[in-house]
Amino acid sequence: MGYGNYSLDVARQARSTNRDAFTYAGVAHTASGEEIRGVHPLLDIKGQIRECMNRTPIVVALDVTRSRGNDSKIVYQKLPMFIGMIEMKGYVEGAAMSFAGIGDATAGDRAPVQISQFEADNRLDEALSSLWLEEGGGGTGQESYELIAYYYARKTKLECLNEGRKGFLFFVGDEGFYPKVSKHQIAAYIGDDVADDIDSKEIFAELQQKYHVFFIYPQKGFEDRKADIDAEIQQRVEAAGGQYRNVDVRASLIWNNRNDLDLHVIAPSGEEIYYAHKQSACKGWLDVDMNVSGETTKPVENVRWSEGEAPSGKYTVFVQNYRFHESPGPTPYRAEVEVGGVIKRFNGIIGGKGEAGPDSNQLIYEFQFDPSMRNRAPVDETPADQYANYRDDVILAQWASVIPEEHILRIDDPHSILDVMLGALSLVGGANDLESFMGDLQGTEQTAARLAGTRKALAGLSAMPGVRSAARVSSDSIPKSEADKKRGGSSKRL
Repeated sequence: MGYGNYSLDVARQARSTNRDAFTYAGVAHTASGEEIRGVHPLLDIKGQIRECMNRTPIVVALDVTRSRGNDSKIVYQKLPMFIGMIEMKGYVEGAAMSFAGIGDATAGDRAPVQISQFEADNRLDEALSSLWLEEGGGGTGQESYELIAYYYARKTKLECLNEGRKGFLFFVGDEGFYPKVSKHQIAAYIGDDVADDIDSKEIFAELQQKYHVFFIYPQKGFEDRKADIDAEIQQRVEAAGGQYRNVDVRASLIWNNRNDLDLHVIAPSGEEIYYAHKQSACKGWLDVDMNVSGETTKPVENVRWSEGEAPSGKYTVFVQNYRFHESPGPTPYRAEVEVGGVIKRFNGIIGGKGEAGPDSNQLIYEFQFDPSMRNRAPVDETPADQYANYRDDVILAQWASVIPEEHILRIDDPHSILDVMLGALSLVGGANDLESFMGDLQGTEQTAARLAGTRKALAGLSAMPGVRSAARVSSDSIPKSEADKKRGGSSKRL
């Protein structure tokens, strides 16, 4: 697995004509016309192993949830450059690549684990462009990186290990991982039967026995990240035809699977507004009600009183897991309640023990409203801890607990993803010091800002013991034949 040649001409032609890249959305057909639902067949690894016979396995594991779905498209467009640089500069020998798509199994994503075979020819393009960019996630600041780590740690076979060499694995994302690898998720998505949940730190330690593991972190300001999180509810409400603006009182609920969650609001009159009583005598209205039939993985529900119409008194908001359309299990949700312009947000998980109907009811918020609260300037009073998992220091500290801090490569521009991967291959593979690598990039028409960002991302890695440094090693210390081998690469074989 992994033999073959990658044609740059074929790759460039494909990018100029291929309109099918990243169009897969959970449905494929066999040659006989049979419909297959779920992960693309090329990326379905349940019950399988991935094997690499080449000298240098390279894994690119991409977060395909809402915040990072576009990274896969950037990598696809720049892949010919990446492979061309490896060939021309000889950064590593005998490379073969595997691509992975990372979703959120806990949040109910349909394709949280997508993994391609190791390849070295133009099948790489097909594998990468077949990723299902599901754009799910659960709004908790965590994705299922640990499930991907489990698979590559325990379900890949690498010939290079017999030579005392490791592969390279690059996670690309902007969130943390779950602290435990769920035995239920391992069974459901990978097909292994394990006795108990596994500490994620244990899995990452195993992973590093096989691979040099890196985390590429496209940085985004916390306020921008928070705004993205908050905007999702408004986008779903308005796309579904609900009223988000100009309200006295509004309660909105979103989740990310096909289960039928229901939003209930008890008005001051005692009327309960929900799917069976959508409009109340006091002018409350459930104007969006989704997943009665499990029709979407991005549902929303919305109860609101338009401006000037909400009665004074006590309101109670709760959520119910009415019905499982998918296998019983936990459904993370997010809720937002606006009262006279003051917005509060809440996170929760429902149905974790298989409960449904009234037994699953969870209180979200109780509050008082009176007409004097109208016409306030909007205020966000969401508790700060609702966003704690999205802070840079929290995310980076978690990753630093499982991989060397120098292997966390922080970038400002997602278009630098493959640049810093090349740098890591070059530095750790021993082909270059940082200055020589940056010299290589100078000839690739990079902007000054991107070159500066790449240098900054790689600075810590270049200073690690065992990594070549211009201050410690000169090309004169390498026998000419070996230097030619490392720098000469005229072969078209990836």
